Amino acid sequence: MNPPTRIALFAVTVGLAAGGAALAGAAIDPTDGAVTAAPHSAADAPAAQGSPHGGGHTSDRSTTAATESAQAPAPGLAISQDGYTLKVDRTTLDPGRPARLTFQILGPDGRPLRDEYERSHERELHLIVVRRDTTGFQHLHPTKDGSGTWGTPLRLAEPGVYRMYADFTVEGQKRTLAADLNAPGAFLPAKPVALTRSDRVAGLDVRLDSTRARAGTESELTFTVSRNGRPATDLQPYLGARGHLVALRAGDLAYLHVHPLEETATQTDQIRFAATFPTAGRYRLFLQFKTDGAVRTVDYTVEVPR
Repeated sequence: MNPPTRIALFAVTVGLAAGGAALAGAAIDPTDGAVTAAPHSAADAPAAQGSPHGGGHTSDRSTTAATESAQAPAPGLAISQDGYTLKVDRTTLDPGRPARLTFQILGPDGRPLRDEYERSHERELHLIVVRRDTTGFQHLHPTKDGSGTWGTPLRLAEPGVYRMYADFTVEGQKRTLAADLNAPGAFLPAKPVALTRSDRVAGLDVRLDSTRARAGTESELTFTVSRNGRPATDLQPYLGARGHLVALRAGDLAYLHVHPLEETATQTDQIRFAATFPTAGRYRLFLQFKTDGAVRTVDYTVEVPR
């Protein structure tokens, strides 16, 4: 058999194996759900990926955006992309000890970005840190000095390898660059988290009522907050909305851009988002919202069908 023939047969075999693995996963709530996003300001409107606060979509535009999202490289997998590079000053931190993390975003000309950032979710840059087994989630808002260097206090509680995501918007385009942080020491990864649709924090029960999620389709995620069995109607604004959601794909920790949807006056106990999951499989969701002046964090594991 000549080399070209062997290569062709190998490609076919890999394709069939990948398709079979995707079909083997268990699906939850496989109902299509096209959504209408909330109004937004021009400053918060990325041209290609939609506004971070949502934006009015027609069904054609929603389908096109979802298709482009599914075809584009998943965010959060690269330290450098489209000419932008994440430069971290120190990537090894002592576990359990407070430290200061500093970094820069270099532009296509190799110079640190300074005034080019656009505000999204009330900040110029969001920093997400999570261990690679998806424990130890942190959402931080570093400060930027005149040289374009970002800095924030950071404590990595346990040994292990952590993933840091710099989420920012430049020239109307939302971008996420990522790098690994190392906390040396004996490391025992946490067991995989089972599928979950509810969590509890500070006396509040938070339930993922509807995913309506399919791979490659913009879908709605609805969370309902209750206290002692009754709707919790005292949710306070957090980052310009009722909540903030981070979604990470299990396995490679690809980072999804998730957008809050328009709030309703009658359903004040609900927090709604639009999300496009690029592939079928398992995802970890980290929801943050505010009550009594404090930010609460709950997490979920969902399986997204094909």
